[in-house]
This record gives sequence, structure tokens and C-alpha cells, in this order.
Amino acid sequence: MSPLLPTVSVTTRHSASLYPWQLTTGLPEAGPLLGINLLADGAMFAYDPWECYAAGVLTSPNMVVLGQLGKGKSALVKTYLSRQLLAGRCAYVLDPKGEYGPLAQARGLARLSLSPGGSERLNPLDAVPGDDLEAVTRRRTGVIGALAATGLGRDLTAEERAAIGVAVGELPPAPTLTHVVDRLLDPSAEMAATLHTTPPALAVGVRQAALELRRLLAGDLAGMVEGPSTATLDPDGRGIVVDLSAVFGTDALASVMVCAGAWLSVAIARESARRRLLLVDEAWALLGAAATTAWLQGVSKLARRHGVALITVVHRCSDLSGQADAGTAAQAQARGLLADAETRVVYGQPPGERAAVAELLDLSDTETELVTRLPAHRALWRVGGNAAVVEHVLTEHEAAGLVDTDQRMRP
Repeated sequence: MSPLLPTVSVTTRHSASLYPWQLTTGLPEAGPLLGINLLADGAMFAYDPWECYAAGVLTSPNMVVLGQLGKGKSALVKTYLSRQLLAGRCAYVLDPKGEYGPLAQARGLARLSLSPGGSERLNPLDAVPGDDLEAVTRRRTGVIGALAATGLGRDLTAEERAAIGVAVGELPPAPTLTHVVDRLLDPSAEMAATLHTTPPALAVGVRQAALELRRLLAGDLAGMVEGPSTATLDPDGRGIVVDLSAVFGTDALASVMVCAGAWLSVAIARESARRRLLLVDEAWALLGAAATTAWLQGVSKLARRHGVALITVVHRCSDLSGQADAGTAAQAQARGLLADAETRVVYGQPPGERAAVAELLDLSDTETELVTRLPAHRALWRVGGNAAVVEHVLTEHEAAGLVDTDQRMRP
């Protein structure tokens, strides 16, 4: 019989090394209940980014949710928004697949459905009276540049970016994208003088970008983003769901998402006493090009600056790096988007994603192996320096009325 090993005394600070997840600083108990923490002997798990910020757990309210189809990420996001709305919060939703209508109906959110040639539209250049002029100019310049670059399939030249910036300064009080196209196709003497060139030379230099914007308005974006908005965006209201399902799966999706996101940014940029959440579902559609990725990262920083919780939903870790070539601006911006989110919720990932999961999310070998084996409705949560494995719990009403995404598959 082997001799007994000598007793070793350690403090609770060091005993955690025996099982790294056993001891953590813990999260505030306030916030919507979401499920059961399987690493805390079945204790209830609640999460609220603002409570976590107040407790010093987080420095940013932003969240990234990753998960394969059918693993439960949509169920989590919908119930999380629903429970936050019940607590008096406000939610803005970019809904590419048209799945958030039941949430809008159940929680009293406005709904705007965009479709080519439809009767509803939004103007991405809208601004609320009294908005800071510099911020409005920056927001308008960003969305116009992202649209032009996406349509052209390349980065804008320095001359094109500068021309868009000065054109925005000459727009009328209630501008539309057509006004921008007109300014770029026929630059004024003042625009040319600002850029130390002549109107004819400036017109030639920006003609490709101007014609691409014109093509988008007549083609991919026709009837959806040109002219006055048909819905009123109330920065202090309950929120709104923007349904983009009519263009899901088409080349127009990324451009329409940028326009809708720019429109919602008006509400984000307004100070409000209400806690607000902005959801960008199917965000992979924006992460394949530098222009749209940079725009989304800008929204992330805008949300963080104004205390708005941005929730970005993607399928795989590779959505945040693999769509762009290694070392490119798009990849760096996508990783910057992840860096701005201190809450990461990881549902089941395919085994082929191990390397990306470990690198991008800074997971241990044990955590990396775990997320390739998680069953549906169970996720690894990383909230600042805290970790939890959470089994999401649905109420009967939520399961039947809010999160049924298979209804279109049934007769």
C-alpha cells in the first residue's frame, strides 16, 4: 500500500487551480433570468450588461453570440430581448430573415418591412432636430461611403472619400441619397475649391462612385431607402423591428442592412434615460467586405459610447475572420468588433472551428473542446473574466410564441 501523501494547506485563491471554473468573482444577480449555470451546481443564471458594468465586471455592454443553426442562439436572443423589454428597456432589431415579428407583436414594438417596390421605406440620411451637426455629418458620410464601396467591390479612393465628405456638407436640410448622387455627378465650385481642384476634374474623379450609388438606388435598393421615411423613429419609444426578409439571400442584403442600421443609429446617438439594445442578426452578411465591416465596427463604438448594448449574431468564429483574407483591413475590423464585445456567448461550434475558436475567443483547451460538444440550448458564456455554462430555459409561452423558427418548414 502506498504511503499517504503529506497534507498541503492552500488558500481559496490557489485552490481554484485544481478546477479553474470552480471559483469566480461571480456576476450580479440582477437582470433577466436566462437559465441554469451548470458550473454552479444548477444555480439560476441572470445577465444584464449595465449591472455588470456597475459592478466592475465589464467595461463595455456589447455582446457577440455565436452558434450553428439549430443550436439555440436565436431562441436565446429573442427571449433575452423579450425579458429586457418586460423590464422597461428599449430594443432596435435588424431582422434579415423576418423572424422577430412575434416579438414585436408581443412586446408592442413598431415594425417596418422593407421590400423592393414596396410601400414602406426609410431614409438612411435622417437626423433628429437638434442633433450635433458634426456627428450627423460623420454618420451620413460613413453610410454613403459604405454603400459606394460595397457596390463597387473595392475601397474608395482618397478623392472619392473626400468628395463624399464635402458633398454631405452641401446637402439640403432634409436630404436623400438622390441629392448625394446629384452633388457628386455635378460638383459645385465650392466643393472643388475645398479640395483644391476644378468642378470638371472632381466630377471625373468621383464619377464611378456616383454612378454606382445611382445604380443602387435604381436597382438593389429601389423603393426602400429613397425619399422620406414612412415610419417615425422615436428615440424614447419601445423600439422597432426592421424586417429585411424580402432581400435575404440577395446581393442587396448588405447594402440594405447598412441603410437600416444608419437609420437606427439616429436613435442610438440620442441621449436617453432608458437602457437600449441594438440587435444585428445574421451579421455575417456585413463581414465580407472592408467597407461594411468598418461601418459595423463604427456602430459598435457608437453604441458603446452612448451606453447602448450592441448584440451581434453570427454562426461561426470564422465569420469574424475567415470571410476576409488574412491580414486585410476587413479581417482586422472584424476582430476589432469582437474586441469591443466583452460578453461572448458561444453555442456549439463544428470541430473544424477549433483553431479559430481558441485564437479569437482566447479559450483554454478545455473550453475549446467543450464548445465543439455542446448540445442544443447550452452555451459557454464568457462575461469579462467570468465563465459559465448555461442551459437556456424557455417558458411555455416563449417556446410557442416567440422562438419557433421552424414554422415555415411545416405544412
